[in-house]
This record gives sequence, structure tokens and C-alpha cells, in this order.
Amino acid sequence: MENNQIKIKCPCCGKILLVKNMAGIESKTVTCPVCHETSPFKAYRRVTDTGAGKEKTVYPEDRAGDMEKTVPATGGNFVLGRLRAVGLDIPPFLLRPGRNVIGRAASSSSADIQIPAGENRRMSREHLIIEVKKISGKGFVHYVSLCKEKQNATFLNEERIEFGDCLVLKDRDVLRLPDATLRFEIPDEEETDLT
Repeated sequence: MENNQIKIKCPCCGKILLVKNMAGIESKTVTCPVCHETSPFKAYRRVTDTGAGKEKTVYPEDRAGDMEKTVPATGGNFVLGRLRAVGLDIPPFLLRPGRNVIGRAASSSSADIQIPAGENRRMSREHLIIEVKKISGKGFVHYVSLCKEKQNATFLNEERIEFGDCLVLKDRDVLRLPDATLRFEIPDEEETDLT
């Protein structure tokens, strides 16, 4: 690899890309040649060689150093995600392929993942949808959107989600619902038990 090129990992499909390192690259956008999604360069993670066909993802400085993961050099080994409720002592919710509806726990809720909200009722019984799609040769991509047009404010990280948005989730993204905060995680392959 030449010194003026760097390896980055697509935030949408996880493919490792080789790009020319240039002045002002942090302010550019990059279109992935595999999934054709355009994202700011800052959303891509730098990757370094670690030998034996493995590469290590280098996360930006604003993320904790313990979040580094080793990924195969070819990319494409994806596992389904999970949602961990921040501040609640409950097990994480595992996502499945297809449509996962998230909402407030209630006897009349049809949500696949029901979040206990106590006495609060600001979260809808069917509030969010996380669609897990398998893209041939790329693995799983996670899309989040609102169930209904009129809902209390819901955020992905610091950005408010509007009805009609279809946003791609990345590892460690935070979903702030009216009565709960959820962290999206993609576990290591060793932790995941897929059947």
C-alpha cells in the first residue's frame, strides 16, 4: 500500500475501502462502491493491518479505545445486532432478520421488543422499527424509522428522527426514545449464538 493511501471501513456495509489520503479529507464525503451509500468521511473508520489476514478497526478519538474490534480483511462477516437499555437492569434485546418493532411494554402492544416504561406513557406501544436486511455479499444492514407520524421526540445520537426517515444504525449508536435510552451494539462473533 502506498503512503498516500489509507484503508477505511464503510459505516453502512462494513467493506474495507482503499482511498487516497489528501488534505482536507475529513470534510469530504465518500460514496462506497459496494453499497453505493454516501457518508461523510468522518463516519468511516480507519483500518490498520495486524497481520495474519486480519485488520484492526481504529475508532475515532471520541470513542473509547476498548471498542476496537478485529475484523477479517475481506469484510462481510456480520452478526445481528442487539439493543441494550441504558440504566435499566434488564437483558439486552436481540434483533432478528426482518422487521423489529420496538415500543412500550403493554398488554395491548404488538411490538416485538417491549420496553418497560413504568408509569410513563410518552413512548408509543409501537414506536420504532429496526429493519434488519441481509444484502448479498455484504452481510446485515440495520435501518431505523418511526412507526407513526405523530410521536414524541425520538433521537438517533443527537439527531431527531423525523417520520419518513430511514437511517442506518452503526455499532454504539444511541436511540433516545421518550421513556428509555437504547444503545445499538453489534456483538463479537464469539458472543453471538445464531440458529
